[in-house]
Amino acid sequence: MWLVESAKRGSRMKDQYKINQIDVFIKDRLSPEVDPNFVFNYIASRVPFYLTRDVEIVYIGYFPEMREREINAFYEDGAIYVTNDQDDEMDMIEDIIHEISHSVEQKNGETIYGDSNLEREFRAKRQRLEALLEQKYEVPADFSLTLDYDRDIDMFLYRTVGYDALNQICVNIFPSAYACTSISEYWAKGFEEIFIGNKQKIKEQCPILYNKLINVIEEMKE
Repeated sequence: MWLVESAKRGSRMKDQYKINQIDVFIKDRLSPEVDPNFVFNYIASRVPFYLTRDVEIVYIGYFPEMREREINAFYEDGAIYVTNDQDDEMDMIEDIIHEISHSVEQKNGETIYGDSNLEREFRAKRQRLEALLEQKYEVPADFSLTLDYDRDIDMFLYRTVGYDALNQICVNIFPSAYACTSISEYWAKGFEEIFIGNKQKIKEQCPILYNKLINVIEEMKE
């Protein structure tokens, strides 16, 4: 038993890993509940390597920007930054795959958004959600019109409504509470569901999003 625990501790001390061909650097210690080998091998087994071509490196640790922006991860200039403060392995897996989705989004923006079909689907869902929220809350102006990230809307959903309540309200509209934050997060949540969630649910609930995801994934194979 001691040898097993010693090996686990030794693994957690290692600071460089790989996801497919992406270098991963752990600059701050992970919690004992998170085995990095499991996390990175799981991601590599689920997300095809060609979808990660635009990710050059992953950094895991404490980053002041995350606290300021109240986020767990972000993608910027070919790098993914992820907090080392993770509840469990799946929490970390979701964060990394979520940010991979944003790298795919940046590379394929015209395919995803060029025909405005995804915009129409997202806006229609926001309108349905707004009608439900107005029964109890004072909804921010332009809630159903704003597509991109808006801090007032984000704080309204996160703080005023709360994700626990929002998940119940939007259960038949959006795949999750966070998916209604912006059209970009709508895309990202759909991407997550394709690889580590309920693919059929996205196909039935968000048909345009599903078709966009499948088209982009197929195009990136080539």
